[in-house]
Amino acid sequence: MGILNLFGGKKDYEPAEIYLRLRSEVFSLPNRQVGSLLKDSPLLGVLMEDGDKEAVVTLVTIADGTVSLYFSNGGGILGLGQYEPVRKASFEFLAFANQFISMATATQESPLPAKGYTTFYFITDHGLFSVTAKENDLGNNRLPLSPLFLKAHEVISQARFVEEKRMHDIQELLQAVTTGDEVRTSECLDALSNPDIADPTGLTALMAAAYSGQSKIVRLLLYRKAAIDRKDSEGYTALMFACNTGSFPCAKLLVEHGAGVNETANDDSTPLMFAAQHGHNDIVRYLLSKGADPAFVGKHGLSAVGFAKQHGLVETEMILAGQK
Repeated sequence: MGILNLFGGKKDYEPAEIYLRLRSEVFSLPNRQVGSLLKDSPLLGVLMEDGDKEAVVTLVTIADGTVSLYFSNGGGILGLGQYEPVRKASFEFLAFANQFISMATATQESPLPAKGYTTFYFITDHGLFSVTAKENDLGNNRLPLSPLFLKAHEVISQARFVEEKRMHDIQELLQAVTTGDEVRTSECLDALSNPDIADPTGLTALMAAAYSGQSKIVRLLLYRKAAIDRKDSEGYTALMFACNTGSFPCAKLLVEHGAGVNETANDDSTPLMFAAQHGHNDIVRYLLSKGADPAFVGKHGLSAVGFAKQHGLVETEMILAGQK
């Protein structure tokens, strides 16, 4: 399913910035109001970190029901606690973890484990505790800490099962929207209960429908409250996808429902630039009438005018210059 690329990956043991930030937020739990669902327990959360071959895998379980998997090279699966099998396994793991806190040592540091090692971090309302052991010894039930290690992997197994099913459901939805199957799209949306669910690249159903020129599906998704300016991993919005392929009905519909005509992608490309570089002049005129900026220059060094000139689109260039 490509989970290691969900956030945009780093190589080997070079921690990605987003990984370090998310991990740091977990360690700040004692400074936040965490509604613990565990009775008579000091635990606010537990992290189990495995030093695997390519990255550190961090299982995050928090007493408010939050469950996530982070990868030090930038991947991750968030929001797993909303799924009952994962949530149930997580609470069982946290309750079980109480009896192992005494095996850990109080610490103010939180280094990543080396390859082949596993570290447990117990985050409590009276401090942080940690214990590290060889992953092979833990997995082969050679240590007193082994039962906790095996219990944690029950959570991971449930998480992977749920994520695999979710990815299958997303592909079903994307297939339905790109082929314009309104009935199947509605069925998929009912099953997923979230119109903004995305594939590992951040592609949502609204983006896929806009790219495919399926205006009826776009309207259906907007009715279902799809986030209109949500961005994929490249920073592209549904309007950018519509402008790129020249789907005027989709572009118009999105703008009428509030899509930002001057939203920028990761490289600062705008919807107008996408339309201009392909000579989609009906969309270019429409976006200009809605306040799109033809002079804005992106990180690539080009404006919409620059793109039109680069591609030899004289008429588009004239439209952007207000001469036609």
